Amino acid sequence: MARSYVVAVTGIFLVMIVALVEATPPGIAFHPSHSHCSDDEIKQCKNLPHVCPKFCPNGCITECRSCKPICIDSSSPRPPSTPHPSKSPKKVKCKSKDEKHRKCYNQEHTCPSSCPGTCQVDCVSCKPVCSCDKPGAVCQDPRFIGADGITFYFHGKKDKDFCLVSDSNLHINAHFIGKRNENMKRDFTWVQAIGILYGTHQISVGAQKTATWDDAIDRLSIEFDGETIALPDNEGSRWQSESGPTASITRTSDTNEVVIEVENIFKITAKVVPITEKESKVHNYGITQDDCFAHLELGFKFMSLSDEVSGVLGQTYRRNYVSRVKMGALMPVMGGDKEFSASELFKTDCIVTKFQAVDEINDISLNDFELPNLKCSSGMHGRGVVCKR
Repeated sequence: MARSYVVAVTGIFLVMIVALVEATPPGIAFHPSHSHCSDDEIKQCKNLPHVCPKFCPNGCITECRSCKPICIDSSSPRPPSTPHPSKSPKKVKCKSKDEKHRKCYNQEHTCPSSCPGTCQVDCVSCKPVCSCDKPGAVCQDPRFIGADGITFYFHGKKDKDFCLVSDSNLHINAHFIGKRNENMKRDFTWVQAIGILYGTHQISVGAQKTATWDDAIDRLSIEFDGETIALPDNEGSRWQSESGPTASITRTSDTNEVVIEVENIFKITAKVVPITEKESKVHNYGITQDDCFAHLELGFKFMSLSDEVSGVLGQTYRRNYVSRVKMGALMPVMGGDKEFSASELFKTDCIVTKFQAVDEINDISLNDFELPNLKCSSGMHGRGVVCKR
């Protein structure tokens, strides 16, 4: 009787252990570190505990806006790649003077080994995070991280333009460059330039073509309303527009890296990087010595998007957006080449466009406005005429 009782209890205990293991989310059993958002302004995510994924070797932080855990060293499994060459790991600082970031402000950090030349300090956790591992990032063979924290790829086509973001007051297209792989049904592609439209203004940021790569030589091409912006090759060099809303372009490194800001609309980081010989061999890109395919790595932050926003990246910022990519795939791919295709870098003619240029709005308001019909003593008369004494 006693032996049967022991066997029964042991059996129940084993069942409980198996059930507990099966119910344990990935990462807890083997990597039980946690993170949380401490930003008071993101109430829906603040203090919500997140378990660091088991593929995060050095723990993680929680990106408050997407409310997703991000690896400190690398955020998600992805095809192997070789970091871009750098003389030494970059040093970065938290530059937010907000009171809640006071303890972290101006502290120097070294970029992680997986992104020695491209990282930022998360001022909340006060730790460096790879720039390409944050929501709003567009890097590599275009690898996107949406506002929902989900990683996906959008390959597009080489030498074509595609709508990344389209809202009523903001439109951003990207120009893709690439190489055809005869063994695949698609091109290898990268983002070479972006064209930004807001109000009556246009900004373009692009990577200049170059055969071999030297990080000491600036390969950025920047224009504002068709005029070239020439920034001195010094970190901190800054240009600012004379008309509102205020636009500014600031170097964040001596060469090849800037941040573009338009007050109350967006903040975009842009860095020119090459395809290295090792990367080409790993991915079979077929890069030759006459062109290293310099391209942009981008980070987007938006301040005033509507819930109607569209575009490859923009659609992920809708409150009720449901991802269209196949979850669980090693390389989840976003389709929609036709609906996101634009005829030129500054054309807003993609199928999903939402942009309304200021001139269009003015035309609508003038057509709808009933002007008085006057007759002046001078003999001039008609609708909209203003008489003078």
